[in-house]
Amino acid sequence: MIIADILSPVDENRFNVTRTTLDRFVEIGRSKYGMDNTPQFGTFDKKRGSDAAFLRLDWQLNNRNLLTIRNNYTNDRNKLGLADNTTINAYESYGNDFNQDNSLLASLRSTLNSKVTNELKVQHLFVKQKSAPGDQLPSANIPRAIVENVNSVLSDGNSRSTNIQMGGHRFAQERFTNNVLQLVDNLYYNTDKVEYTFGADIMMTRSHSTYGSEVNGRFHYNVDAAAGKTALDQFNELKPYRYYREVPLMDDWSVKGTIWNAGIYGQLKTTLATGLDVVAGLRLDYAHYPSSPLNQTLYDALQIRTDNKIKSFVVQPRVQFTWDVNDKHTDIFRLGGGVFASDINNYIVINNLTFDGKHLATVDVRSPNIPAPDFAAYRANYNSIPTLAQFQVPTINTNGSDARVPIMYKANISYNKYLTDKLKVGVAGYMTLGRNNYMYVDRNMVDQPFFRLANEGNRGVFVPGGDDMPTNGAGDWLKGRKATQFGRVLELNSEGKVNSFSFVADVKYQYFRDGEITLSYTYNDVKDNTSFNGNVANSATLSLPVRDDPRNLSLMSYSDNQFRNKVVFYGSAPSFWGISVGVRYSGIGGTRYTLLSGGNTNGDFVAGQNDLAFVFDRNDPNVPENVRKGLQAILDNPDASQSIKDYITKNSGKIAERNGGTNAFYGVFDIRASKRIRIAGTHAIEVSADIFNFANFLNKEWGRNKSLGTQALYALGIPAANGQAAVPAFDRTKNEFVYRVNTAGVVTPSGNPYQVQIGLRYSF
Repeated sequence: MIIADILSPVDENRFNVTRTTLDRFVEIGRSKYGMDNTPQFGTFDKKRGSDAAFLRLDWQLNNRNLLTIRNNYTNDRNKLGLADNTTINAYESYGNDFNQDNSLLASLRSTLNSKVTNELKVQHLFVKQKSAPGDQLPSANIPRAIVENVNSVLSDGNSRSTNIQMGGHRFAQERFTNNVLQLVDNLYYNTDKVEYTFGADIMMTRSHSTYGSEVNGRFHYNVDAAAGKTALDQFNELKPYRYYREVPLMDDWSVKGTIWNAGIYGQLKTTLATGLDVVAGLRLDYAHYPSSPLNQTLYDALQIRTDNKIKSFVVQPRVQFTWDVNDKHTDIFRLGGGVFASDINNYIVINNLTFDGKHLATVDVRSPNIPAPDFAAYRANYNSIPTLAQFQVPTINTNGSDARVPIMYKANISYNKYLTDKLKVGVAGYMTLGRNNYMYVDRNMVDQPFFRLANEGNRGVFVPGGDDMPTNGAGDWLKGRKATQFGRVLELNSEGKVNSFSFVADVKYQYFRDGEITLSYTYNDVKDNTSFNGNVANSATLSLPVRDDPRNLSLMSYSDNQFRNKVVFYGSAPSFWGISVGVRYSGIGGTRYTLLSGGNTNGDFVAGQNDLAFVFDRNDPNVPENVRKGLQAILDNPDASQSIKDYITKNSGKIAERNGGTNAFYGVFDIRASKRIRIAGTHAIEVSADIFNFANFLNKEWGRNKSLGTQALYALGIPAANGQAAVPAFDRTKNEFVYRVNTAGVVTPSGNPYQVQIGLRYSF
């Protein structure tokens, strides 16, 4: 695990920080905040424990009934697996992730007569997830300390800034336990011409959930240019500019809920002509989700109801044609399409039950109401973390009046050609149109901006400017509310949509005995207006970079899930002496990233993580010289990614396109070897070994992903240098932000290191 491991000038540009700055941060953390004396930045060994057990029992009760019982158990212990959302997180801020689940499935297949078969399945699924602080912190967790705009002068003389965090992970107190009971019954009725399937699917999910995001609280530190103080000076002097916390209003703020899902369906398969088959079906789904009662105070203030139900009844017709030309099994065409309902992510239900104004209250204060940080006390006693009852306001999560289950409209077409009985080639096209995707928007945010930034394409700012804007540029979202007795009022709507198109070409060749080669290529295009897929409600706006208004979902752009090209290759050697050896290559290119402004440009709740950068024209003399030179320096830097150079050039003089950056191709090799040993009769043991990311196993510099991620193009304000005083982040006279270029465009290698897996399977 690499945490800002600064070993060279290139590393300084990757992380926008120097070793000297990190050392000072750690020194302050140890002397003023109780940080551990072990290293906090560098390269660390990271181990992950995963166990799995599988059992299957087949019991032929009689000649008509077969009972199958399967149990699958997994236990995953991912120490240091939770990285927080600050740019650089100290070692102590990494949390632990523990997951345990068990699936018990019993199925009874009964042959009633020669034409009728029934299959009954009953499953119980138990899932338990626990997030916990890292081993250096108390189990109850402590607040975060986030130091923003930390400036460093790099070896090349350039100034760069970043945000650095210490303290507890923001959701390292979450607990989720789910018990799912599912009953599925399928009746198969076959005539001479038609195969029918009729079925019912009933599922109950009982959840017990403890929401944890920001419950531990966080302190923010930033530059005070007027006082001549850097962000680290403020950190050292225990002078945060902001304190935020979701404060529990009861000892146990967990919520319980029961979700019911029910579906009935029917399907037929028949032959229409020689070689032409059709499968057609219809499925009806309905779900019942728990909801909160009406909050009359909120309704009186904003005319928003908290008792809306999610519309979940969906009719889903589907059809698939298969044409085997002349029934020769050499040329096969397929064409199909249908409607498919999606289930609501359970986190949505948890959000709405938890944020009802009774379980948690939001505290977000600025000077002079900020409590003095006392991390020694927080480490010793969780109850000493400030609650500030006099500043608590309720945050509400609720369903919109037209919230409904997401729907996908799918279509596919394909052609497969069998050149020989061992060589097959194929092409296929797929379309998915997602509609009614969910998204949270803040209904307590003022409708119109207080002012606009003329030098940034006239983008809006939803908090007051002038003397009401702090000189550090961190606007106070509380000043942009409609109803001051409430905090955020996040309403779930169904305005999200996604358009996905892909083309796949593949070949499969069994070249000798059981040795074979498969190769596939995918060309892909995915655009959406939000990539939010269910999580903490705050993350809906956090994850969608916007020009100004985070409620505006009218723009379609490349999705967070976009990739352009994908190649998958698998080859296996002919088995010898019972040994099988295979190699797999998987590569992907054209993933996307976004350039951000580096500040809370629109003044909403999200502190600088959803604001698209305005790419200033480096040839415009009206643009400040430091910005023009900074942008040109990226273009002239031989170590900078060509991707970011193209992104800047294409968007010059306008708001950067969301996900407008395109990454190059990257792939990994996996190898596998296995041997089957027969013992007696049908009893056998299979021993296997896998090495994932084999290139990285051979050399730690290989098998690394050298792609760029979403990052800030700028930082706010200009640090003091060469006898010149620091320039504040916001110019109150001009009503505009003061920027400096804050990236060199250098890739930070990432990806999963090699893993070795040993397997043992006993069959009888």
